[in-house]
Amino acid sequence: MINIVICGINGAMGKVIKRELETYENIRLVGTLSPRNGNTGEDIKDKVDVVIDFSNPANIDYLIDYNIEKNSALLICTTGYNLEQKNKIINAGKKIPVMLSSNTSPGVNVFRKILKNISAELNSFDIDIIERHHSKKIDSPSGTAKTLAEDIISVTGRDKIETHALRAGTIPGEHTVVFSGNGETLEIKHTAFSKNIFARGALDIALKFYNKPAGFYTTEDIFNNYDETFDEKFHERETSKCLRRLA
Repeated sequence: MINIVICGINGAMGKVIKRELETYENIRLVGTLSPRNGNTGEDIKDKVDVVIDFSNPANIDYLIDYNIEKNSALLICTTGYNLEQKNKIINAGKKIPVMLSSNTSPGVNVFRKILKNISAELNSFDIDIIERHHSKKIDSPSGTAKTLAEDIISVTGRDKIETHALRAGTIPGEHTVVFSGNGETLEIKHTAFSKNIFARGALDIALKFYNKPAGFYTTEDIFNNYDETFDEKFHERETSKCLRRLA
């Protein structure tokens, strides 16, 4: 049984994750946080194993301080951070296990593996990302689209990948990578039909992540089962690479 705290429980994703965690027998909700609304968790008396954040980038300073004080893991699923905030998140890994995940869907993380495998082979093609989300989504392009672009750049050496964003209706999330060559195109697409996949993905990650050594983690570490062979020097190299990509 692990004890979790949710930051942003009154938001769209927060409500979904609250419903989904009720189906888990090994996860217990022990409290909530909403720093911008004055809820700073003073009523939480139980030990906190992990805080799952689906809120707003403005909360990040408080969340880092709170988790360091509680010596708990921090799973950040909020997107839209600037470079300074991302640096703070990475540096928090010196004291606690912290993960910044732009997308907790298992399908998207397999999508990323496929994308890395083929992008170098198709580097002579034009490569574009098209992403569609609901009309209330604030950041554009999405955090997932930025991550996909970073993945392509990391294996092709390109400076930039063009991203096209649509905000309309109630679309939970759709990402398509289009490779356009001479007389042919190849498209890879992931469609989320419900926010439930992100909620369950976050809870499943929390179960694997909460008791890891201090460090900055990515979803790749979890989905590649790298957590079983944790190596400090490797993690330092990956953190350095991430900082360069974020710059």
